[in-house]
Amino acid sequence: MLSLIPPRMITTLRSSTSSHHLHLHLPQPSTFETNEQLKALINSHRLHDARHLFDQMPHRDSITWTTIISGYLRSSNSSEALSLFSLLLSTHPSLPLDPFLLSLALKACSFSPSFLPLASSLHSLSLKSGLLPSSPFISTSLLHAYSNSNLLSHSLQLFDEMPQQNTVSYTAAITALVRSANYSTALRLFTSMPQRRIPWDSHSYAIILKACADARLLPRGREIHTFTAKLGLDSTSFIANTLASMYTKCGDTNSAFILFHRIRSPDVVSWTNIIAAHAQTGHNTDAVRAFLSMRDSGVIPNAYTYAAVLSACTALARAEWGEQLHAHVFIRGFARAISVANSLVTLYSRVGHLHSADILFREMPVKDLISWSAIVSAYAQEGHVEESFKLFNQMRDSGPAPNEFTLASLLSACASAAVLEPGRQVHARAQRSGLAKEAAVASALINMYSKCGCIGEASNVFDELDHDDVVSWTAMINGYAEHGLSLVAIKMFDEMPAAGLVPDHVTFVGVLNACSHAGLVDLGLKYFERMKEEYGIEPGKEHYGCMVDVLGRAGRLRDAEKVIDEMPEKGDDVVWSALLRASRVHGDVECGKRAAEKILEEVPECAGTHITMANVYAEKGMWREVATMRRAMRAKGVKKEVGWSWIEVGDDVAVFVAGDRRHEEISGMLTLVDCMARMVTVEEVFDFEFVT
Repeated sequence: MLSLIPPRMITTLRSSTSSHHLHLHLPQPSTFETNEQLKALINSHRLHDARHLFDQMPHRDSITWTTIISGYLRSSNSSEALSLFSLLLSTHPSLPLDPFLLSLALKACSFSPSFLPLASSLHSLSLKSGLLPSSPFISTSLLHAYSNSNLLSHSLQLFDEMPQQNTVSYTAAITALVRSANYSTALRLFTSMPQRRIPWDSHSYAIILKACADARLLPRGREIHTFTAKLGLDSTSFIANTLASMYTKCGDTNSAFILFHRIRSPDVVSWTNIIAAHAQTGHNTDAVRAFLSMRDSGVIPNAYTYAAVLSACTALARAEWGEQLHAHVFIRGFARAISVANSLVTLYSRVGHLHSADILFREMPVKDLISWSAIVSAYAQEGHVEESFKLFNQMRDSGPAPNEFTLASLLSACASAAVLEPGRQVHARAQRSGLAKEAAVASALINMYSKCGCIGEASNVFDELDHDDVVSWTAMINGYAEHGLSLVAIKMFDEMPAAGLVPDHVTFVGVLNACSHAGLVDLGLKYFERMKEEYGIEPGKEHYGCMVDVLGRAGRLRDAEKVIDEMPEKGDDVVWSALLRASRVHGDVECGKRAAEKILEEVPECAGTHITMANVYAEKGMWREVATMRRAMRAKGVKKEVGWSWIEVGDDVAVFVAGDRRHEEISGMLTLVDCMARMVTVEEVFDFEFVT
């Protein structure tokens, strides 16, 4: 059994027995035996020990090099694998070049496009040594390397030149086509395999199902599902996971759930798919529950799992859950994974923790387009227009090229702050980059111009669109409604079916607002019913809020209160606030009192509710009740929030609050206001010397 002892232990034995003058001539293990030890260490995931054994080996053959290089590839350390291959070429020039060994080096090259020059060199070496085009191992590995570098023409040329094509080479060619979004060609190549007596395997099924998912080809995906079911493959985790992902992306989540429950032992991919399916369909609480069930089952989450459940927490705006998950990913070492970091930045920005989002973003070692778009959007959502533009400029200088979502975030910031000139600059940039007609950008432009009071420019953007889409139509309908052009908004809504468009839940918010502003109660009720009966859209709290507003403006307060009582979920402070405002307008003290009580149950410190109710009492001369309401505010420490206004002057936005004296031009402004108050003529105004 001594031959199985590693060389370093033999050395230890020799040194320990030398003092006793024992001269044992222990035989050195053969290269074959050491190769077996090397393979055993790698299979046991002891790569460090395997490398130590490799470095001590006095003799190495092609099997030795193949084993250690494949070990590094298994651990995704392509750089060290290529370093060892380079060492082999330099130290053993006489060693025959093994096709399988060369294919491993090419596989390492496929890990990153930065290794493309080396892949080209190995391609030349293979041709010179006569290994190409006869070796299917080398051809397929080289095909993968070119495919991962988006060199589709090189990949297909290699495939066509292969003298013997098999399932592996066909799958590699189909993979190259799918990665370059040539889905129809990929499907044709997949369909041609049986005609050439080349069987499909689980990998070829998986890649063509990915093509169906990416292209949203649900009918073709179902056909391929039928083939896998006949072979019994759809119950295996690998194919079931791919099928579930395809159904989820194509919107058929029920089939995805059925597949998941058929898997005997769901793995991390299965659980991640089901969590993502729940999140994508808006069942975010179910996504979190699935994550907890996954942990209870003993399956360990990966980075993609955490990213999926963080997205669900973002949609739920549950900051405390996100913080707990942040602690988990930090302990597990996933905090720097780009998908997880991006999800955390988005979560913290959505729940108003902008400082935490900014710290996370700045600490990210690698930032992609999603990272930059998330932080730009975070500052935009909080109304920090200037900072969002600074980050946008940094992105242009050192990051990836902005996409339509980045530009849409900037336009949303301009809309929320009602700053027109920066919005026009973003519009110009969108036109130069060819993104102005993308749905996200076009709708954001329409919204920005509408919020800035330029409904004509918003209409011009809409008229220039080549393709009709629901998002842009909805933005335009909302714009017209906000500008009091209710009849135009309603007419546009009625024209949507003729344009081949189906209104969504946001579109109905726009048309209901238009009915509210125009006082068209019966039409508003008609649209509300159509939304449920004709389009199958369950009304949300925003729709109920619109209906309360429609009925409240018309003085039908009892009907409005009845609408709130009929809500499937408990009415929140938004709908009750709409009823409270209507009660004040129509002087209905009792209805206003009930609405105020409901609001204060949810938000006890709501200053606006206290003040509105005090005004309702005051308008009816109920001064004792006014005093009671004021005392309640003082007892709770409730203070009215300071109202503020802003105005865009040149490239700056000046902000004002009541009694503010901090502006550098305050003396001149007060002088001008004083002149206007005394009805001084324009000529006299400009004779004043402003003190700055």
